[in-house]
Amino acid sequence: MMMDDALSHMVEKLVKNGKADKTLVVAQAEENLLTRFAVNRIHQHVRQETLNVTVVVEKDKKVGIAGTSSLKPEEADALLDKALQNAELSSGESTLELAETGEQQFDMKSRFVEDLIEAHDERARIVANMIERGEKAQADAFGVLNATREKVIIRNSAGTHLQWEGSVGLVKAMYMKGQGSGYQIGQFNNPGNFIWEQLAEKALQKCLDSQHPEPLEPGKYTVILEPLAVGTLLGEMASFSFNARAAYQGHSYIWQHRGEQLFPKFMTIYDWGLDDLTALRMPMDFEGYLKKPVQFIEGGEAKDVVFDSRFAKILNHPNTGHALPPEAMSYSPIPLNVIMLPGQKSMDQLIAETEHGIIVTMLNYVRSYLDPLTVLATGITRNGTFLIEDGKVTKALNNTRFLQSFVEALQNTTDIGSELMMVGEEFGSFTAPALKIEKFNFM
Repeated sequence: MMMDDALSHMVEKLVKNGKADKTLVVAQAEENLLTRFAVNRIHQHVRQETLNVTVVVEKDKKVGIAGTSSLKPEEADALLDKALQNAELSSGESTLELAETGEQQFDMKSRFVEDLIEAHDERARIVANMIERGEKAQADAFGVLNATREKVIIRNSAGTHLQWEGSVGLVKAMYMKGQGSGYQIGQFNNPGNFIWEQLAEKALQKCLDSQHPEPLEPGKYTVILEPLAVGTLLGEMASFSFNARAAYQGHSYIWQHRGEQLFPKFMTIYDWGLDDLTALRMPMDFEGYLKKPVQFIEGGEAKDVVFDSRFAKILNHPNTGHALPPEAMSYSPIPLNVIMLPGQKSMDQLIAETEHGIIVTMLNYVRSYLDPLTVLATGITRNGTFLIEDGKVTKALNNTRFLQSFVEALQNTTDIGSELMMVGEEFGSFTAPALKIEKFNFM
């Protein structure tokens, strides 16, 4: 990145300021290659660089924070002064916990993604192919091909100096025709999970199969949630149950029932930032602590949640290294690399063994605040909902509203698919299989 030298210089100047009692600096630089298309035409093809530098200071037992996107030499002093002013304005005493991780550098860039970033012709060919698929089927194609490289620098006045570089890709494919639509999304970091052709073909087929949908009577059904829908479920669980903030607030089902066998024995869900099954590998959090693997559900038993330094101190628990950036502190900690282990059966097998049920491609407009403890969620199905009768997909269904506890859905899971998909988007990576669930409630 062109800003490397200036960024490092600014970070060093901030952390060695001599004005604050404690200082933490978090710098994030991103280079993003984005191609977006809609209605069979490319409408955005850009290369963007973004920057955010945040300084957190403690002065006289008061903490202040300030941020900038500028690397002008004079900006460092202005940024520090603003953080110190904000500390003076803060009410009550607070402390800044400083990691003592030392100095380490991590290069976790994906060679495959890096090559794709530079391969302009290849990206154009891929997008042209996805558009051509839609045109041949007389469908409108929409989608995104995105490749991103990132750099994070974390330094503090306790001597921690961490530097990480990584890269990840994202592909989206959506087709619309008549009353039907189909959608798929996948993250990738190597050729093995860059399955854009399969994603595009699956999205197109769902669109074509979704013509002339019929209404679904309200009730509780056997459902097969495809990986995209399961990724949404895991994301809601990450926000409402898999973290120490939820535990402290009293609505983490996992924390309240840790040690209890409440889920099927074949179910394991965990977070690990260095797992090969996650799209964006990052070894540390944004406080400068190294990440630790955390089991949420292991063999059906509720186990643990993720922590940052604040909630580790409050709940007297080891810090697992899952703090978000300082500007997102109100949401911290959150697991960003959630993985659910697969089962043994293919999607075709799951369907064939279902007498009467519903296939759900995607859950949309999900709201899970109705009952945070059970993660009671409402939303609608979208981009491919189908009826299963006697082990066969027989017809398309209208998008249908659901009201369902996601905790209960995991408890009512009877089978897990064998295929894993990296289905995260803007916020985290969720690696998920399909789930077969009983008594899923549609309104």
